[in-house]
Amino acid sequence: MKLTRELTVKNQAGFHLRVASMISKLAMNVQSEVFLTFGSYKADCKSCFDLLAVMAPCGSVLTLDVEGDDAIEIADTITDMFEKKFFEDEFAPQET
Repeated sequence: MKLTRELTVKNQAGFHLRVASMISKLAMNVQSEVFLTFGSYKADCKSCFDLLAVMAPCGSVLTLDVEGDDAIEIADTITDMFEKKFFEDEFAPQET
């Protein structure tokens, strides 16, 4: 199965090292091929080094491509991570 989704970076810090690490650890443990595209750059999600080049700011839209038997599961998990802002904003300073 092949899936494509558009995902928006919603956390204030954007797509950075910790986010890249979270996604690559997840992708390395699945059978599917997993890629994130930002602009003209396509990163293999099983490589933290590839993902480091993404470095997309808050509000950026990335394209997720997943192909394999567990494509739905991995796409849903990564989508959830984006939606939950990579669990970061609860630690961000609050505007007053």
